[in-house]
Amino acid sequence: MLYHANISWLPGGFLGVEVFFVVSGFLITSLLIEERESTQRIDLKQFWIRRARRLLPALFVMLGATAFCVAFYASDSAPDFRRDVLPSLGYFSNWWQIYAIDTPYFAASSLPVLRHLWSLAVEEQWYLVWPLLFTFIFGAKWMRPKISGALLVACSGAAMAATALRFVQDDETRTNFLYLSTLTRSSGLLLGAAVAMLWRPWRKTSPSSWWRSSIAEALAVTSIAVIGVLMATVHVADARLYQGGLAATTVASAVIIAVTMRPNGLIIKKFFSQDFFVKIGRRSYGLYLWH
Repeated sequence: MLYHANISWLPGGFLGVEVFFVVSGFLITSLLIEERESTQRIDLKQFWIRRARRLLPALFVMLGATAFCVAFYASDSAPDFRRDVLPSLGYFSNWWQIYAIDTPYFAASSLPVLRHLWSLAVEEQWYLVWPLLFTFIFGAKWMRPKISGALLVACSGAAMAATALRFVQDDETRTNFLYLSTLTRSSGLLLGAAVAMLWRPWRKTSPSSWWRSSIAEALAVTSIAVIGVLMATVHVADARLYQGGLAATTVASAVIIAVTMRPNGLIIKKFFSQDFFVKIGRRSYGLYLWH
């Protein structure tokens, strides 16, 4: 939100979206694991109904309010709104922005009012595809969780490597694809899902030793610092963003989640459990829609 407000000291604030992708991959996979363990199956229909109830009403209200604004107060944006509203409703606006809009996402000029819905499109495509893959492959009874987790880590790493290898300096079309496409931005979702598969520390009966807890806390603090430095220094068109920056943010986010989920966590768990952060987390979808 601060990044979109053009705060000068936060040129890499857009990396918050990558953090959210990792959180989302972890959360959705954890919910699927809990449902399978409690009911011995995954009700795909009910899963998608719950996601629709969660996402669609707020989206409809935002689009309706935006339509009213561009019709009566910001008519210059009306052509862009008419062009982009259906892809936004269909949750494929990221591909629409890649192939149908001439202005790159990171251009300095005036941009379409619905451009921020690209990340929600990536999320919704994840909600559609991942439950199927989980039900029949990664979360199937014949597949061991550790093997599934290892495969997901490999897939995430492959997406990171492909993004780094495919980057070409000063190629706006290529950079636009790398930033917006579901394929290249899936690394965070996949690594978050891998953490959910591999790391369930609340099942342990005995608490971790003090030195393990200290190492975990230090890793989380270091990861927060890494994300902070990247947010303060990286621009959306920088080569280092695609050749390591996004990957570092993804890995750092996974570390923070893993440490926060430890039942006997100290500094990090208490820090993110503050009421201020909890309230923001509960309202994050609406905040992102409207800001």
